[in-house]
Amino acid sequence: MRYFLQGSYEIKRDGSPVTDADRAVQQFLISMISREFPDDGIIAEENEILRLPQSGSRYWTIDPIDGTAPFMVGMSSWAIAIGLMDHGVPVEGYIHIPTTGDLFYTKEGKVWRNSQPMELSPDQSLHQNTILLTHARPHQRYTLHPSYPGRVLGLGTASSHLSLVATGSAQLVLIGHDKIWDLAPGYAMLLANGGVLRYLNGADCDLSILKDGSPAPYPMIGGRACLVEEMLSHLDYWAIKKPNSI
Repeated sequence: MRYFLQGSYEIKRDGSPVTDADRAVQQFLISMISREFPDDGIIAEENEILRLPQSGSRYWTIDPIDGTAPFMVGMSSWAIAIGLMDHGVPVEGYIHIPTTGDLFYTKEGKVWRNSQPMELSPDQSLHQNTILLTHARPHQRYTLHPSYPGRVLGLGTASSHLSLVATGSAQLVLIGHDKIWDLAPGYAMLLANGGVLRYLNGADCDLSILKDGSPAPYPMIGGRACLVEEMLSHLDYWAIKKPNSI
């Protein structure tokens, strides 16, 4: 937090910003994980660090600040996101939002928001108060039909969006071509609560193919399976392909 509303930023090769806070948080997390779990692999965003496991198949994913753009301009939705993958599947997630003090995490097969175990929204169909959380540039990839009855909101952070859907504050999340460190923590929470994360062509998101830091091949939508299926009928993705084309 001592970096918040302070300092400058640089633009990386991929066009995204990075700050001293990103680097400091990542260095701290790598040192702690390396100390506690020396045999595990690490996949971290800044400098695209990939450390193979010394034994086993576990990888920790680190996004030191998911939502660097909101962080830079003083918005409160940025998050620190840590995921654990085993055999290519996200199995644990930890997402902290320092500005609000919220901690979302998996524990003993449940998903928690601070000290309270939470579940997906119980909704089985879309309605006027359905909340779809979306990334920053949906207008460049989709047409949302007027038939969609609900609301559209965006906080600028995939981790925050995924954690809010996994714990029932929103029903659906629409994600662009994000990377493994953006996805693994919240995807673990969705899976723990019985949700899904699917590409817009209907195939389940497979994080095992993203371990090299490459972006997801297609945008994704997450939430309760029946809501995801219903939402697809209200959304046109301009480059839709069949599942077996992934």
